[in-house]
Formats: sequence, structure tokens, C-alpha cells
Amino acid sequence: MDAHEGVTEPDVEAAQANTDQPHFANTPPPHPESSAQSADVSQPKKTKSGGRGSAAAAKAAEERKKSELEGELREIEPRAVPRDFSMRVATRITAINEREMDESIASGRVTELVFRNLKDADMHMHYLDMVNLLLSDPDTSKYAATTWAGLIWHEEEHSEYREMLQSLIKTYVDAHLVNARESKEHEDTGKYFSAFATHMGEVFIQMMRISADLYDLVTDIYTSVIKMEMTRDLGKKDEDERKGKKGTSPKKKEEKRNFNPKKLYDDIIDFVSARGDFKSDNLNQKNPNEFIIVLADRMRSTRRYVIQDIMNRHALDKKKQLEKELREREAGAEEVITSAAPFNMGLYYYWVEKRYNFKYLAVEKVRITLQVLGFLMGLIAVGTSYLQLMPLDLPDALLISVMMIGWSKLFCSKFFFIAFYPKDVTAKLEEEVGLFTPVFRKMSKSQMNSFINRQVHHGENNLLLHLMPEYFKYIFAVMPDRNNLLMSKDELNEVLERLEVSIAKYQRGSR
Repeated sequence: MDAHEGVTEPDVEAAQANTDQPHFANTPPPHPESSAQSADVSQPKKTKSGGRGSAAAAKAAEERKKSELEGELREIEPRAVPRDFSMRVATRITAINEREMDESIASGRVTELVFRNLKDADMHMHYLDMVNLLLSDPDTSKYAATTWAGLIWHEEEHSEYREMLQSLIKTYVDAHLVNARESKEHEDTGKYFSAFATHMGEVFIQMMRISADLYDLVTDIYTSVIKMEMTRDLGKKDEDERKGKKGTSPKKKEEKRNFNPKKLYDDIIDFVSARGDFKSDNLNQKNPNEFIIVLADRMRSTRRYVIQDIMNRHALDKKKQLEKELREREAGAEEVITSAAPFNMGLYYYWVEKRYNFKYLAVEKVRITLQVLGFLMGLIAVGTSYLQLMPLDLPDALLISVMMIGWSKLFCSKFFFIAFYPKDVTAKLEEEVGLFTPVFRKMSKSQMNSFINRQVHHGENNLLLHLMPEYFKYIFAVMPDRNNLLMSKDELNEVLERLEVSIAKYQRGSR
């Protein structure tokens, strides 16, 4: 059989007849999910009713689509395949590698075989079982490393290999999060590690056992793991911030779904470090796992660099996003220009309103003075008549007194002086201010400085420049929804300070 064809039962049996059957030590039993009863792509099984099989396939497709729409992380259920499917693929990979003298040709044939049979996401768990079978035997463990490495070695000729590699990593990252496979205990340390961390860590060790030059491939795969987990976590964090969720809600959800709190990239390093531990019997004994310790140190450096790079890029993207949102919230040029006219009119009304109290008090002084003078003139007329200081009879004096008091009450009342009182322009002032305050809320610091500079140099405002700082404070004091200002409090204070400096410079220059 050619490795370019799918792994089907008759082909594997023929391959086993022509090659020696390799022995896989500690071969694990097939995964329970591999014993489903519906048809498989590699080896279809006959069903009693074609309609029943199509209905089941349609129902499964509908459930997968629904789960994708809900966006939930879950283990991808593999399709039904023979119980020994992973064993057959592992056997075929071993046969190809042992038969081909040229390692490059063998790697190409193995990679194409793997791609043809295991490229779909629902077959990635079989890929995991197949590689684990290769890792279980010291004679075939290097084939597990070259099976992973082949997806990178031949990606230039076949770009779809890179897509499969990324799909494999994504499947394992998601499966690690939801604890899709039972954790494995390390024999020497007694620590438990994720099945996916154990798998990938062992593959990395085998790559370094083959050649230290393969660390570039380790970096490539490990970097993809870090990026996927970091991107997922940062995206979830941003989404929670947008929705305004509390910190306790995600924790409850994770406890309910039994999420793995440990990151896959951290678990991989911990496993590699544990594999590098060696208890020597004497002081002169060398550590045969020294290369594993070196691998763990280099992976830590890679992790630190990649995480920092991702965080920097995320911060830069977030800054750009905030700047974009800020530009979208900023007032348009047309809005800024049209707000100048009501601003100037409001400044005039503010000046009139500031003078209202002084004018009102001046009119009141004149009215009260005339009223008091009328009372005094009536009293003086009565007094002088009573004391016979003037040739005036007392009745006439009393009549004059009544006339003066009546004149004071009538002609010195507020009704007759209403034409002299100043007009209250508070309503007009609030109306004009209300026309441009919505634009002021959307102005940035640079826009506000530019707007102020134009109003300071406006000819109609020359006599009212001394009131402009107070006018600005009044505007922001009466402005509704001050919390929605585009500018911060510090920026607003800087704008007011700049306004006072601009007015002082303009007045010195005009003199």
C-alpha cells in the first residue's frame, strides 16, 4: 500500500503482512469515544438502514452547529472509527520510517498519510492516541517527534499542513481547558500533569533527543500554544470588561464546568522540568537528562519573551482601539464652527446677567430715595404748620401731607419704575448655553484649545475677555452629564489655565 492513501482495514492488514509488526510497550486501551456505532470516513461500516444513518448524521451536524454558535469550549467528539484505528496508523508510520532509507522521503509520506486521515478536528484525539502509542515504545518514540515535525518541514510545499498544525494545537488547548482527558501522574515526583501537557512535553523531549537543531520547531509549536491561550484569555477579559461583569461570575461558571486553572504552556514546562530531574547514586554520576533541563530553561525564556510580546501588542492594539473610539466620539469640525455663534451670544448674556444686580440696586436706591423724600416733605409741611413757622393752615398742611404720602406710594412704586429695572436674561443665557454644551462634551483637549484661541482673537469679544474664564467655569458648572465629558478633569484644568494665559498674551499684544 502507498502511504498516500487512507488507512483502511484491508490496507493495514496487507502492510502488516509485508512488514514486521512493531511492539508498543504499555499500549493503552482504545479511547471509549472510539467505539461509537456510526460510520467512519476511513472505514465506513454498513448500517441496516441508510435513512437512519443519514438522520443521525444530520442530527450530529445540527448539534455541532448549535454548539459553535453558542461559542462554548468543549472537547470535540471524534467520529466513529475502529477500536484499533490509532494502532493501525502508528503501525503504518513505523513501517514507512523503517522501510524508507531517505528520512526526508519517509517524513513526507508520513505527513501526507497523517494529513489524509487525521486532518479533521474530530480526528485530532486519534492523532493524540497514535502519537502516544509511538511514544510508549523507545524504538518508535523518535517517530512521534518526526510526525509532529513533518507538519512544519513540509509546510512550504503544502500550506495545508500549517493549518492542520494550528488546528491540532487549538484542539489540545481547548481540551486541556475543560480537562477532556484524565491527568497523568509522573512516576518519580508523584505530580499530576494534563494529558495534553504530558503528550506535547514528551514530543519536545524526543525532538531534542534527536537533535538540538530541532529547538526551532519546539519554539514554533510552543509559541503557538502560548499565543492561543493568551489570545483567548485576553479576549475573554476584554469581553467581560465591555459587559461589565463582576469577578465572581466567571469563577462560578468555571467551577461548574470543571475548568483547568493551569495554563497548558505552564503545565508543559513543569512536565519537562520534572522529566529532567535525576537522582544520582553517587557524586560522580552524570545526569543523562541534562539536555531536558536545558530544554526547560530555554522554554522558560521563550515563554517569558512571547508573553511579554503578546502583552505589548495587546496594549498597543487596545490603545489604538481607544484612540479610534475617541476619534469617533469627538465633535466634528462643522459642529465646532457652528457652536461659536451661540458661545459669543452666551458670553454677552453672561455679561448682562453679571450687571443685573448692580443695575437693580441702583434703580432701587433712586426709588426708595424719592419715596422717603415724599414722606419727609409731608411731615415737614404738617410740622411747620403746627408750629406756625410757615404761613400755612393746619388743614392745608394735612392735605399736603396726604398728597405727598399718596405720591410716594403711587408714583414711587415698582410698577411706575418697571421701565428702569434691568431685564432678566437668565432664560436666554441658559438657552444659548444649551445649544453648544453638547458639542463641548464631545470636544477633545486640542479641539477645545483651538476653539478658545479663536474666541479670544474674535473682535466682538475684546471688551468681554476678562469675563471669559468665569464664563467657562459657569458653562461646565451648569452643563448636564458632566461625567460624560471627553476630557478628564486634569485636561479641563489645563484648558482653563491656557485660556487665562492666552487672554493675557492677547491683551498685552493689543496694547
